[in-house]
Amino acid sequence: MDLKKLCFDLASKAGTSGDEQEASLFAKAELEKYMDVRTDSLGNVTGTFGKGKTHILLDAHIDQIGLVVRGIDDKGFLLVDRVGGPDERILIGSEVIVHGKESLFGVVCSTPPHLLSAEDKKAGVDIKKIAVDIGYTKDEAEKLVVIGDRITLKSNQCELIGGSIVSGAFDDRCSVAVILRAMEMVYGKIENLTVTVLFSVQEETGGSGAKTGSFSAMPDYAIAVDVGFGDDPYTDKASTITLKKGPSIGISPTLDRGFTNELKAICEEKGIPYQHDVMGGRTGTNADSINNTGKGVKTALLSVPLRYMHTGIEVINTEDIENTAKLIAEYLLKKEAECRG
Repeated sequence: MDLKKLCFDLASKAGTSGDEQEASLFAKAELEKYMDVRTDSLGNVTGTFGKGKTHILLDAHIDQIGLVVRGIDDKGFLLVDRVGGPDERILIGSEVIVHGKESLFGVVCSTPPHLLSAEDKKAGVDIKKIAVDIGYTKDEAEKLVVIGDRITLKSNQCELIGGSIVSGAFDDRCSVAVILRAMEMVYGKIENLTVTVLFSVQEETGGSGAKTGSFSAMPDYAIAVDVGFGDDPYTDKASTITLKKGPSIGISPTLDRGFTNELKAICEEKGIPYQHDVMGGRTGTNADSINNTGKGVKTALLSVPLRYMHTGIEVINTEDIENTAKLIAEYLLKKEAECRG
């Protein structure tokens, strides 16, 4: 599996929360290489294989942050609101794609600093004052764009020196790649275990996809795969994880301590590099929705280190994708051996 290509391909598909179809269709086609796959009424992509009594769920969310058109002004500028939590600091002057009747290039309007008052320069960005310029008059724009159309950040995918790669929407498409790679590793080796893969929708707007998807599966155990705050020059080291040092194994009151320790033990036995990510409350991921499904699900969280979250320049390293996938695969093979007795 070419992980760099897979990550880029997944991230290039549009799929803001509530409108994930393009990204979901691509991920569904990739997952069908390993199992039967279905799409539920909410849009979750779900596949299951194996016939064992022990049931394990693997989750990664398929949606991405973005914007939604809330109006068109008299001059043809698009008025917007947020979908999820885009970093509003970097929106001004950004290039975007408007997903109307056709894909339209646009730029987020930016007032020259020369025309800003001292007070305006200090003020934060108000999403209600952000507009997108697509170069059309109002009449022209209304033929191609309607209220509710989604907007994504235009991203120039590239590779940095040292092997890290850059794109928008790696949150959380790189975790979808993790699970696909893990499925390739265990393909044909699981018989006495039931495994469900869930590529869930609407995580960025509250996690409803994981709630319904995990309720439908009703697993015994679950691993949520997401991204964690990668190290950069401006943040506290205790609050970040480092690229090329393996997945972060989450530690939180909402996560099962025994499950966490089991994953750590596998890493130490198999020589898989790993890190810790300690959260004093909820994790802010789908793990929070999955763990209280039905009668309760023992849940663990694996995070791929990612820099510059919720921007169009998210940075990951494929070594971390490979090592996270290897940890999941080794865990599944361990549970398979236990089920065989």
